[in-house]
Amino acid sequence: MSSSPQDGDDHSSYFGVHRRQGSFTKEFPELPILEFDSRGDEISADVPKLRIRTCTWNLAGKSPRDDFTHLLGIHPPVKVATPVVKEFADSLSENLYGQGEAPAVHAEAEEADVLAIGFQELSSNPVAPVMETVVMSEIWTSTLRKILSSRDYVLLQTIRLQGILLLCFCKSQHLRHVRNLDTSYLRLGASGWWGNKGAVGISFDVRGVSVCFVNSHLSPHDHAFEERVRNYRQVLADLSFSSVRTDVSTILEHDYAFWLGDFNFRIEGISQDKTLHYIEALKWPKLLKHDQLRRAAHMSGAFSTFKEGKIEFPPTYKFVQGTDTYDMRNPAKIRRPSYCDRILWRTRNASKKAQLIEYRSHMEYNISDHKPVTAVFEIALGSDKEQFVVFDPIDRWYIGENGYFRYSAKPGLYYSSWDWIGLFKTTYTSFSDYVTWLWTPGGKADNLGCINGRYITKTGRFLLIYFSSEHRCGVGFSDPFEITSV
Repeated sequence: MSSSPQDGDDHSSYFGVHRRQGSFTKEFPELPILEFDSRGDEISADVPKLRIRTCTWNLAGKSPRDDFTHLLGIHPPVKVATPVVKEFADSLSENLYGQGEAPAVHAEAEEADVLAIGFQELSSNPVAPVMETVVMSEIWTSTLRKILSSRDYVLLQTIRLQGILLLCFCKSQHLRHVRNLDTSYLRLGASGWWGNKGAVGISFDVRGVSVCFVNSHLSPHDHAFEERVRNYRQVLADLSFSSVRTDVSTILEHDYAFWLGDFNFRIEGISQDKTLHYIEALKWPKLLKHDQLRRAAHMSGAFSTFKEGKIEFPPTYKFVQGTDTYDMRNPAKIRRPSYCDRILWRTRNASKKAQLIEYRSHMEYNISDHKPVTAVFEIALGSDKEQFVVFDPIDRWYIGENGYFRYSAKPGLYYSSWDWIGLFKTTYTSFSDYVTWLWTPGGKADNLGCINGRYITKTGRFLLIYFSSEHRCGVGFSDPFEITSV
């Protein structure tokens, strides 16, 4: 095998051992390769936007025990300094750091409208009993729901395939604009029979655009490069969604697609010592010349038409659990530090604009042998959509008395006898968080319904949500109203 390239060398000679450099682009010139170091598209200030925060983390079977507010982008606000305070701070900084640049301190970043969180290895045992991953899934889901509910997030949807879990949270103000919520999964382990490796996806429409999130865990180990490329192709071909939409089924048919996960692509063709030297010297470009994902993109067309932000952080695998130290303990099983954990995105065409705001790792979280990675985006939205169901205003209800309501169904509602209406506290954290519910009285222009007073037992602020079985989400939200004692 050819020797690894030296500092500053072009990596074509090393890649040439596997396949001629640039052969994919010569064979398929009409297909752009994965675009690295991208910032995406500038979005005009007058265009409505949605801020999306994505996160991927291989948990190595660990349960939550840290403060995750920073990871989720919901850290407490930082007070803006007055000019007097700023002058004092600048003076103090100069005394501490001389004329050099002081560490940056940032004000609170804007919270995301949508959070997509992908976990891998809920259990570190690839043949773990089903109940083990179910329990871990519930522990992580309930933990995040509790944290995020205080910031007005609602769990929009979740899907799990053994140890692969994808959660999507949404600010409650945007729920009334969501349509066609759907999920999908694909097994890749044991030739498609086992779900320890695979992909899961969540798809929906919001404000006139279609969005999907894919969380995947691809084949491990340095030597399985070709298997990972096959994994990618299989997910792209076979992960599909089946909602009422006729023009959106596959990943590439969405206006915006975000693909995250433990891709397991490794650093190769370089010694362990040289890898650590580049990390200690913060020489990310030199290290990334040996990144298998770049070889997969150039040689095999993997993730063609996708983009990735500029990597300016250390490899996210493999660490001694509980530390920030790369794992070198067993010479026979040393895994070279690698960028296994990635977040990519694409837009369907040039009219859809997505801008990368931030792409980073979070070294402070050390329960796993992987570090989590987050990316923040803004996407351009389309026109607002009218609610399919509109409730008449409700003054108040009383404990123990029947609660009557009226609503109208608008054109475009796919009415089904499986549709239902739920009574929710205004602090609800998911569509399963109802107090009580009933099958819908109908889908006509004018409908009257009633919730039995025996289920109206607590005071507070509540709302009604019409849940459509076809759209798989809420398509009508009443204004909040009071339930009081008689």
